[in-house]
Amino acid sequence: MEPDQRRSARVDPGPGRGGSGGVLFDAVLLDRDGTLVEDVPYNGDPDKVRPLPGAREALDRLRAAGLRLAVVTNQSGLARGCFTEGQLDRVHARIEELLGPFDSWHVCPHDDDAGCDCRKPAPGLVHAAAARLGTTPQRCVVVGDIGRDMAAALAAGAHGVLVPTPVTRPEEVAAAPCVRPTLPAAVDEILRRQAAVAPGTPRAAGTVLVVRSDSAGDVLVTGPGIRAVAAHARRVVLLCGPRGRAAAELLPGIDEIVEWPLEWIDPDPGPVDPDRTRRLVRRLAAVGADEAVIFTSFHQSPLPLALLLRLAGVPRIAAISDDYPGSLLDVRHRVPAGVPEPERALSLAAAAGHALPGDDQPRLRLGRVAGPAPPPRL
Repeated sequence: MEPDQRRSARVDPGPGRGGSGGVLFDAVLLDRDGTLVEDVPYNGDPDKVRPLPGAREALDRLRAAGLRLAVVTNQSGLARGCFTEGQLDRVHARIEELLGPFDSWHVCPHDDDAGCDCRKPAPGLVHAAAARLGTTPQRCVVVGDIGRDMAAALAAGAHGVLVPTPVTRPEEVAAAPCVRPTLPAAVDEILRRQAAVAPGTPRAAGTVLVVRSDSAGDVLVTGPGIRAVAAHARRVVLLCGPRGRAAAELLPGIDEIVEWPLEWIDPDPGPVDPDRTRRLVRRLAAVGADEAVIFTSFHQSPLPLALLLRLAGVPRIAAISDDYPGSLLDVRHRVPAGVPEPERALSLAAAAGHALPGDDQPRLRLGRVAGPAPPPRL
């Protein structure tokens, strides 16, 4: 079924929307029944529309934040003859009367046995909504109350937030990527994650030393953050450990790799050797970095390396740190608990002034760009 745009009071997205740098989400795609309004089976009567508590206020907060809103809903009652398209239109008009305008409506009218690609858990509605809103699924959040909503989000490459109801099965809750108890709480989570990647003052840079001294998987999920830095830097040097070297060689945006295990990161560290530490400081000084961005996991501290970077003469250092950094950090970034690792990295890059460009999607990309071959292992 074609998206219903007749009453949606579309608004112009304004400059910088549709995949702008430093923005994690452009749009929120919401299930209808059980998420926005009470679930009345096969409802064709606008008088039976009852918004869920706090829904209008929550949606207005998303609108005020500049996010576009769409509804993605399965309505097999059309296929079953329980109501007509005209009745469905009147129900949706009543929802907008109570909850405010949506930028787009996307309805699957089919039953389960139709084999269509739009009925959730298929991703068709998510793809269609993202296209109509001028963005990509990767910059959308799907909010729904059952596993079909989350499966559709996952299949399309979108983010998902589950808001369970009494009909949500425990296994659906367990499998959901993110669970919040109410729609207002889901909006809190969306806006929190959006704020975490809000860019600092944009800056052009010369040589930037980026650090992710961890396993191959950790290096890979930092890829979008490294690309964000590379978009603003003349040269990017990555400091990583032996376990992450092979992954680092796959990431675009890196001009040089320095491999060095760090005793406060490595899971099987050797003793701290003063001579070896002095060699590391000399190696870091030889990079000639104008600034450094230290990427870490939530349980790691950037401060030991920040101290060595100061001794190496790096004039500007950015990192996420809950601990007091004194003069070790120029950009001390804070990230709320529970933010996924790729978003942590993107948020730090943005706080350091290196937001991901609008034409680059926040997802993993592999393939080194043309440049000098990685130096021999140290």
